[in-house]
Parts: sequence; C-alpha cells; structure tokens
Amino acid sequence: MNRYLLISTIILLFSCTKKEGNIVLEGQKNQNPFNLISCDTLSFNARTVDEDSLPGNGLRYSLLGNINDEILGKSTASLYANISLIEPNTNFPNTETADSAVLFIPSVDGLNFYGNLTTPQTLIIDKLSDTILSSKTYYQTDNFKTDKNYTTSYNGKLINYYSDSMRYRKTKLAPYNGLRIKLSKQMADHLMSLPKEAYQTNDLLAKHFRGIAITPEDKNFAPGDGGFAVYDINNIISLSYRAKILLYYQDSNTFTFGFSGSSSSVTNGKTGPYNQNISDQISKKANNYQFTYCQALSGVKTKIEIPNLLNLIKNGNVTVNYAEIELFITNYSEDFFAPPRMNLFQPSNANSIRNYFIQDALSTASYGGVYDPIRKSYKFTISRYIQNIFNKKHFENVNISNGLYLAIPSDQPVIGARCVIDHSKTRIKILYTKPN
Repeated sequence: MNRYLLISTIILLFSCTKKEGNIVLEGQKNQNPFNLISCDTLSFNARTVDEDSLPGNGLRYSLLGNINDEILGKSTASLYANISLIEPNTNFPNTETADSAVLFIPSVDGLNFYGNLTTPQTLIIDKLSDTILSSKTYYQTDNFKTDKNYTTSYNGKLINYYSDSMRYRKTKLAPYNGLRIKLSKQMADHLMSLPKEAYQTNDLLAKHFRGIAITPEDKNFAPGDGGFAVYDINNIISLSYRAKILLYYQDSNTFTFGFSGSSSSVTNGKTGPYNQNISDQISKKANNYQFTYCQALSGVKTKIEIPNLLNLIKNGNVTVNYAEIELFITNYSEDFFAPPRMNLFQPSNANSIRNYFIQDALSTASYGGVYDPIRKSYKFTISRYIQNIFNKKHFENVNISNGLYLAIPSDQPVIGARCVIDHSKTRIKILYTKPN
C-alpha cells in the first residue's frame, strides 16, 4: 500500500529571514529567492521493526508492572536497585531482633499509571546478588541474579492512595501515594543482622547487601488487564517522599536505607511474543503497512522510508524552506492513552536499528514530537534532515536517505505506553525553492 508525499508547488515571496526551520544554501542570492518549483509525488513505506537496546539506568523515573495489551500482547517491567545509607551508624545494634521492615516507593503524579489500574498484580521482592555499577550503562534487556532466601510476595494494586502516615522513630512521615510493602521476616532479620561495618559506609554496605530486585509475577491476564506504574525511586526531596526501606527495632527505633540514584537503578523490559500481524512486519522487511506500532521497554518502533526522495534533486540541488512529518494515532483509550511525547530518529545506515537524533532535534527549538490532542497526532520538523540528504547526494554523491524511526522515549517521560500509527493519514510536506 502506497501513501503519498505532498510536494507543494509555490510561487511565494520569501524574505531571506524566514521562520525557524528554513534552510538556505551557500551561495544563494538574497534577492528573489523564489522560483516556480517542480512538483513531484513520492511514495513512502512504513513498517514495524524491533527497537534498539535502550538504556535501563540513568533514567529519571523507573517502570514496574505487567500487562496484557489487546494489541501488542504481554509485556513486563522489572526494577533492580542498589540501596544506600541515609544516616550511617558506627555502632549499629546488629544483635537485636528486627520488629519489621517496610519498603516505600512513591509514584509520579501525572505519569503514574498506564493500563488498567484496578488489576491486582503480584510483585516478588528479592535480595540482589549482582552489583549494579554506577559507572556502567545498562540496557532494558539486562537481567540480574537474585537471592531467593529472603523473598517477599506482594499482591495488590501497583499504586495505592495513602492518607495514614508512616512511623519514624518518635515522629511520623507525611503520606505519599505509591507502594508501601511490609517485607518478609527473613528480609527484615537479614537487614538487622549485617556485619557492623555494613551500617557505616555505602561501600561497606555493598559488600553485604547490594540492593533489591522487584519482579512482577507472570500472570495470564485477560487482554486489556494489567499495566505499568511510574515510580520516583531516585529522589532525595525529603525523607517522607523519598524511596526507602524503614527497618524497625526495639519498639521505637528506626534505621533507614535509601536508594543509590538513577545510575544504580535499572528498569528491565520484556516484550512479546507479538501477534502474527506485528511479527510479519518485523520479518518481512520489504512490505508496507497501513498500521505500524511503537512500544516502550525496548519493544518495537516504526520505520518510515521515502525511496524516491532524491528525485527532487535529479535536476540540481534545492533549498528546503521547510519540511515536516505528521503522524496520526488510532486505537487508544483512557487507560491506553497516547504517549505525551514521541521521538524521531534516523539510523546510521540502511541496516542499522540504532537510534540517532536528526539534526533538527539538536538545533531546532520547534522540532516537535509533543502530542496534539486536537489533531490526535505528532508533528516533527525535518527541514535539516531533508537538506542534509540532498546536500550529501549533490556534493558527494552519497545516499544517506536511510529512513526515519518513530519511537517511544526511554526518558522524559518514562512511560510504559504504546501507540498505533495510521499511515492513511500520514502527512509529509516539503516546501522548497531552487537557488538563483
């Protein structure tokens, strides 16, 4: 199925100072930078492809949950995180008996849930056996080993709305929404009985307790059930709001463990298997499809190719005054809402799945990608991207027209969303003139 690229034929009076996004070729004269522009109609191809391995650490927020999406099937987000000391203690009473230990992680208002919030989920919380190195980049496909001797199982909603405060020594901490889980007695006793040095510095703590793993249990949810919650595990705003483990002992005493920051917390994603339609798009690379898909957690993204783009410069290079692409979504609802922002990338070569920012994203404030709820679309400025392709071919005879990737951001915002693109509505506009 072919879609069409509209090349506007224009005779317009442009001043040399044009709106942001305009490109002017070197040597173009300042007077009469307008000519009758040749008009062409170009087809484009769109299909769903595998996403590249996206970073799993260094993200502002963390994802957690399990979903059975009616369109994209099952997906799971797990969380691994190092813990740290908030108030080191050089003489911690590690021979005492723990009363209990409570894990708290706040949710993020505005991004807090994607999917069906009412679906109860089961989370398995274990001690982390592997070390997360803050100097290393981890990917959302990376897994970590865990110690099953201290397992806690939680069953309930992923986000709870709390009005009761949490006890902390002889005071109380203000309530925030999120997850509040009483850890197993085995975990509480273990946290209470580490060697004394573990309570003195973070480096010494890491020798004996690296962190925790939170993994959703794989359940056979009905299509449309389950979802992803967004958590702020890395903040240090206040003791009340920050993610932490409160260890209670001697009735009124509390020792607090925090978390070690975004470089030491990793979101792991598991997606698929996909339905036949999506699997066919991934495997049959030469085909073109009306509907393509984008998914979080290193799932899938959309590739758009414009095979006849270079026809526009077959009689000489042109100046791209402005170019944009607009993509429209379908199959969304209140629970499976449109991602608030999308990213547009280019591959490094025709066979690459790696995402590289196009020049417009790096140098144009009006690059775009924010969801328009009125038009139900995402619009991107691609003027410099198109001009670079033309210039490379014209001056060096090198074809770098390798297509575009539309993808869910891995960060800003962190969200477990997906979207379906209807290419019967896709609009690609290029306004161009020939240099004098």
